[in-house]
Amino acid sequence: MTGKDHGPARRTAVFAAALALLLIFARSGSPSLTIQVFFTLFVIAATLWIRGQYYDSLDHEQWLISRRTARVLLAVAVALVVSYAFWHSAGTAMLGILVLYFVAGSAITRVRQGPLAEDRRLALALGLLGGGALLAALGVLVLGAGSGTVWVVLEVVLLGVALLGLIPLGLALFSEAAVRRLGAAPPPHRLRTGLAGTAAFLLAAGLLWWLTRSPWLLGALLVLALLIVALTSMTQADIAFAMSVIALLGVTPIPADQPEQMRPQRDGRRLMVAFGDSYLSGEGASTYYRGTDEGGGNQCRRSPTAWAAAAGQQRPFGRVEFLACSRARTRNIQTPTLAVRPDAPDPEPQTGEAGTQLDRYLQDYGPAYTPSLVVVGVGGNDAGFSTIGLMCLAPGNCDDESRLWTDALPQVRAGLRDTYRQLDTLFPRTPVVVVPYPDPIDLDGRCADVSLARREREFLHRFVTDGLNRVVAQTANEFGFYYLGGMQNALADAHLQLCDPDNQGRPGLTFIGIRSVRGVAEQRFNPRNWSHSSLHPNERGHAAMLRAFQAWLPQELDGMRPRLTAFPADGVQTRAAVERVDPPCDLLDTSPAGCRPRGMQWAKGQIRAMILLQGWMGLVALAGVWLAAVAFFGDRRHHHALRADAGNTPPRADDRAKRRSEMTPDRTANRAEDQVD
Repeated sequence: MTGKDHGPARRTAVFAAALALLLIFARSGSPSLTIQVFFTLFVIAATLWIRGQYYDSLDHEQWLISRRTARVLLAVAVALVVSYAFWHSAGTAMLGILVLYFVAGSAITRVRQGPLAEDRRLALALGLLGGGALLAALGVLVLGAGSGTVWVVLEVVLLGVALLGLIPLGLALFSEAAVRRLGAAPPPHRLRTGLAGTAAFLLAAGLLWWLTRSPWLLGALLVLALLIVALTSMTQADIAFAMSVIALLGVTPIPADQPEQMRPQRDGRRLMVAFGDSYLSGEGASTYYRGTDEGGGNQCRRSPTAWAAAAGQQRPFGRVEFLACSRARTRNIQTPTLAVRPDAPDPEPQTGEAGTQLDRYLQDYGPAYTPSLVVVGVGGNDAGFSTIGLMCLAPGNCDDESRLWTDALPQVRAGLRDTYRQLDTLFPRTPVVVVPYPDPIDLDGRCADVSLARREREFLHRFVTDGLNRVVAQTANEFGFYYLGGMQNALADAHLQLCDPDNQGRPGLTFIGIRSVRGVAEQRFNPRNWSHSSLHPNERGHAAMLRAFQAWLPQELDGMRPRLTAFPADGVQTRAAVERVDPPCDLLDTSPAGCRPRGMQWAKGQIRAMILLQGWMGLVALAGVWLAAVAFFGDRRHHHALRADAGNTPPRADDRAKRRSEMTPDRTANRAEDQVD
């Protein structure tokens, strides 16, 4: 018998094994039962791990890794994090950060329960908190102050070191000093501290809600409050919480296999061809076709519930060439085999695609084949709609910068003309129908779940209906293409717009959608891949869009003329050449002068302003949570000490006391080794 308590080590090993199993098996495409089983096992292991840490902390006895082991793990963790600069493996870097947190947690526990003098522990805590607060303040001040890689790196480094390093470590040490003092204080002091902290949290959180009406901001405040409680508890519950969230975010449903009707084949059945972006591909759905939601690869996210995919498999069609791809711009549809404007961007295939969308069609069917109908919906990504969405999600009114986008629409028109001209050339005998974007927001409804001001809702409505869709319709008319005008009101007619009270909180468009992608770990656990479903139609929305298409589609498809209006080809080219495209910024420019960088810089500036003007309320609320937490844990430690003094120490504490009095030479040697190290 060695006298060593192996319980904490075993609990840590079980927790690490459960975490590894969760990350391995709860992955993209795993059956829901498998995910539930391994997540339940992880919750059980994490609960036992944290509970054991908490009860050990009452006696100032927690299992700690030796200093020598800590140095080895620290070196390994730093190497894993640094490896990201060479191999860009987010999964490896994440593993390194996890090991760093584990080593840091053990080190903080050693300092919290060690023989360090109280004044030195307090000075170290205040130094860490002060340094973290200084770096966080600098990070907030530079947020949105400039654009470019250097500014982004500076923002990430300052805020990352402060919020993920110095402040949590300092708060853990400071909490220990506060818990000890409150544990030794009279009970009324703990009661008053707890009540004052609870009142501060409720008042500050209520004021913040009253001013912002943002459920997302309130949710973020609650998550931070839970993390503060975890840091105060002298456990590593924050690691367990963060890893469970990350593991579940890395889960996506089982992909679907493409049906036979989507395989290229000239068998005499009517063929519908679908070109376009995410509003045609089905981005926002819960399931995608296999191979189209791969992080780092093909991310076209073609869904079996997309309205175009469903329409092409129903009468009067028998086959569909489903080529629409998420994030597609006009240049991603165009083929380099046909000419475009001299100053136009070159046609370019998207990542994971064998060619542009027109290239793919030509490879499958060739230029001589005549499909029954061509559907095209594109222009939103050219117009910067994703950046507009981020700006409107940020604090402030995105309507203040509306000219960045409305005055740049002539540039979108130029890209549409290049694309439509190629479609007109390749499909001279096929009707081409241009699809606008559905109006996303009900202006008359009450927006309780959407953090958009009235002006922002009006701006989005005007930009979609009177701006982007008008340009799409006018350009389609120039080429004699059909225009599916009913699609603009598809969500409104079905009462599926955001803010429409008749859909009972189940709109046909997702405001903020958090889900990951398929693929390797560094893609599944990369936060940049978690918000792609936001502001996209879901299954209900695509069902409404399908009904709008079916209501428009003539019963006799053969009776459709290829073109509604006969514009001479040279006349269209002349108009495209003489129209002057002079927007306030370049939609394609990625430099600080471009529309998208300017929009992102504005959004960051609004976040900075909100933090500076309203952030104090969040700090007061979190300070209240901290006061309530230290009062609670101080009270628990006080009562545990009373039981120990009265001779009613729990059996686990008695066993540890006996083991400490009968410490073997092996245990003594281990402690001596730590002191030498």
